[in-house]
Amino acid sequence: MRLVTLLMLCLMVAGCSLVIDSAYDTLEEADKAGMIGKGWVPAWVPRDATNLREVHDLDSNTSQLSFFMPPGTGLNLPPDCRPVAHAQTAPAASNRLWWPGDRVLARSYRFLQCDTEYDKAVFIATNKDGDRVLYWRTYAR
Repeated sequence: MRLVTLLMLCLMVAGCSLVIDSAYDTLEEADKAGMIGKGWVPAWVPRDATNLREVHDLDSNTSQLSFFMPPGTGLNLPPDCRPVAHAQTAPAASNRLWWPGDRVLARSYRFLQCDTEYDKAVFIATNKDGDRVLYWRTYAR
């Protein structure tokens, strides 16, 4: 009986992870996996985006996305996005190796805040070279 209880407890703990990580070489792969349709990858991501890294929490509806795009590629962002200073952003909810640290973000990125989605603050950042884009939905400050 004790073994059954322990096994059930392990299964419950293992099954409670609602944080999901995904990686795609191209936007087409992410789209085929349903990531755009599910809202984890925004529809405005350029078709030639590469090296997409994404993490989302089904329970809290927070998410992060990083991708690269060829130089000179423009972003067709939602019209409600407006420039903000790094100090006006809220930190991303998840800590991942592929996500830049706070000092790198403050020094090397430009920031936009967009209208709230699903009661979460929404931010977009582009590095100063313009080839890497970050997008995150997180808890509002």
